Amino acid sequence: MHWHKYLKVTTTATKRRFRGNGLPDHSTGRFPVRKGTRAYKYYAEIPAHGYPNAAAIPIEPWNLDVTVPRDPSVRAQPTCIDQLTTGMALAGGTFHLEVATDAEDRPVDPNAALPLDRCWGHPYDTQYHYHGPSQTCFGSKPSRGFPSTRSRSRHSPLVGYAIDGFGIFGPRGEDGRIVRNRDLDVCHGHTHAIMWDGKKVVMYHYHLNGEYPYSLGCFRGKPVTVPGSGHGGH
Repeated sequence: MHWHKYLKVTTTATKRRFRGNGLPDHSTGRFPVRKGTRAYKYYAEIPAHGYPNAAAIPIEPWNLDVTVPRDPSVRAQPTCIDQLTTGMALAGGTFHLEVATDAEDRPVDPNAALPLDRCWGHPYDTQYHYHGPSQTCFGSKPSRGFPSTRSRSRHSPLVGYAIDGFGIFGPRGEDGRIVRNRDLDVCHGHTHAIMWDGKKVVMYHYHLNGEYPYSLGCFRGKPVTVPGSGHGGH
């Protein structure tokens, strides 16, 4: 399925505002999930408020309007994630908490519970969002699936912002190597020189990679509340 993305990012001296329709600039899987497909039996077993089951949830535009600090500060203690939305992707969708529930309401890795599309995404309450190593769908075309030599030798680009204002980057660190969880803190980030608003600064930031929790594990800054994000797991 193909979508018309709208995302406008504006800044003031202290704030960064995201306004959009929540739709991505890349193709997605087909939702609602069609009967007879291999994915249907998995989604049909998961209850969904307002729908017969999770297989019936469509992707639709919604009013994305989130304002975060432009230059966030690291807090002494990290903050636990208590809402679904953890960040906004520059591709148009949002990042969600890496916890879902199975048919018996047990917490599980979303990537193990349900078949996601090739961008590691699916809808919740019509809102398309990402789980897992979703960086495979971000960045320039040469880096999608077949990274160029240049992209493998440098830090990954910015792909989004967490709701505490810190940047979310792809899987490569300062030396161009894939970051592992052992290279990151409990919130899935670390501090070193990055490009930030056109300048090179030493700053805390998050990374996406292929090890759980894949994206954010907690917040290092003070998160804002995203309208419609709810609290807890899927």
